[in-house]
Amino acid sequence: MKNFLKIFFLFTIIFPLASCVSRLEKHGYMFELSDYQLVQDGVTSKERVSKLMGSPTLVASFDDDEVWIYYSEDVNHFLFFKPKIVERKIFALRFNQFDVVSELRNIGLENEFKEMDFVSSYTQVDDHEQGLFKSFFDNIGQIRPQK
Repeated sequence: MKNFLKIFFLFTIIFPLASCVSRLEKHGYMFELSDYQLVQDGVTSKERVSKLMGSPTLVASFDDDEVWIYYSEDVNHFLFFKPKIVERKIFALRFNQFDVVSELRNIGLENEFKEMDFVSSYTQVDDHEQGLFKSFFDNIGQIRPQK
């Protein structure tokens, strides 16, 4: 009986402490597994970038040039506290009209606010609320993802 109490006491302490272990979540592109250092400004083609790095996280157009953005973020979670961003990498490639890299930027967590200008304006979206009757009969025969 005494051993049972010791084991029970250890489990009641160990299990709650085990839940206190922090966890690290990785989101986005895996820079460690690619050869992104081989990309050169003015030399590397879009096809070569695709072979070296794979598909970008985001593709955008600015001033008739295509921009590929690779994004990675490591977030540390501990208990119920606000998650802390440990590392963030943004690798942006601008391609000219000949599909060659014309500009590349490697932005990290330490210098992202020096490199990026944030826009304070936003696009307002009208919220179209439906009544109960319309929302009930509007969904009959349709399959939609839930919001």
